[in-house]
Amino acid sequence: MSGEADIAVTLDDIAAFIGALEDLGRGIADLFSLTTSDGRKHKVSAVFDDGVGRKAGIKKTDKGFAIVRDCHGLTPAQKATQDKSIKAVVQRYSYRKVVKQLQSQGYAVAEEKKGTDGSIRLVARKWGT
Repeated sequence: MSGEADIAVTLDDIAAFIGALEDLGRGIADLFSLTTSDGRKHKVSAVFDDGVGRKAGIKKTDKGFAIVRDCHGLTPAQKATQDKSIKAVVQRYSYRKVVKQLQSQGYAVAEEKKGTDGSIRLVARKWGT
């Protein structure tokens, strides 16, 4: 079974998404289709490791981009690992987007703290205008 995960973050910057994958050391391939175990082919912009030894892809949609992943035959523990892995990629993408937006407005990241729950707290400063 294949699945598309609509996520709270709108993926609208493929370069930032690919950068997030590189930040996390995830393999990325310039494949333009991903075949899931149900035989469905998905046209994708990039393919990456989903954390459980399978491939996931990023696909263009009307709303931006969506993640396509193969969940067929995964145990609940594997599915949870896959979910956690993909959420880490989305979090890193969000981080890159926020930092890029801050920098475009003249801010610099002054402090970054990682919480025990995996959250990231950023403090940004803008010096003299």
